[in-house]
Amino acid sequence: MKVVLVHGLTASTKWWESTIAALQPRHEAEVIRLPRLPIRDSARWLAERLDDGELNGAAVVGHSSGGTIAVLAAAQVPQAVGRLVLVAPAGIFLTRSPLSYARPLAVQVLRSPQRMPQMVRDSLRVGPVRLTRIAFDLLRVDVEPALPSVQAPTLVVWGAEDPLLPPALGPVFVEQIPDARLVVLPNCGHIPMVESANALHHELLGFLE
Repeated sequence: MKVVLVHGLTASTKWWESTIAALQPRHEAEVIRLPRLPIRDSARWLAERLDDGELNGAAVVGHSSGGTIAVLAAAQVPQAVGRLVLVAPAGIFLTRSPLSYARPLAVQVLRSPQRMPQMVRDSLRVGPVRLTRIAFDLLRVDVEPALPSVQAPTLVVWGAEDPLLPPALGPVFVEQIPDARLVVLPNCGHIPMVESANALHHELLGFLE
């Protein structure tokens, strides 16, 4: 099966390296490089690629803001998405105040100190102005109205200790998407493919099979 990986706010292909390696023996995986567009426009761009081309029928895996884009795309072209995996997806928030995420972000960074250099490089690559603009844009998006339009079987994966988007948000996705289930990974924060790669890949491979 073709598997499309959709990165989060600042993440590069580096974040998905172990996931690609885990998928490749059985699946054809690639990381989509999103265009520099607002969230909803990026979702339309992805929907067009899924609906018209070799990605039609692919499994779509989205992390964080990439999960937002994946959900919106899957709702727009439900017939074009074979399966959907949402890893700590954004798009439903307990608060939409940007300042309230400063401390949780610091907590998450401290959970993965070995990834600090990569996080810095990714942030510098995106640039502070664009990063701020996208973050504010993301906080204005509400995916909940789109969830009932998703037809693909869906797996929602969340870290039990996610400081940015708490796992209590997971049931909201599962209750609204017609065919969905939730898996919560213990001892894991906001970046399961880094913090709990083996557990994530076990769930992902089982779901795709």
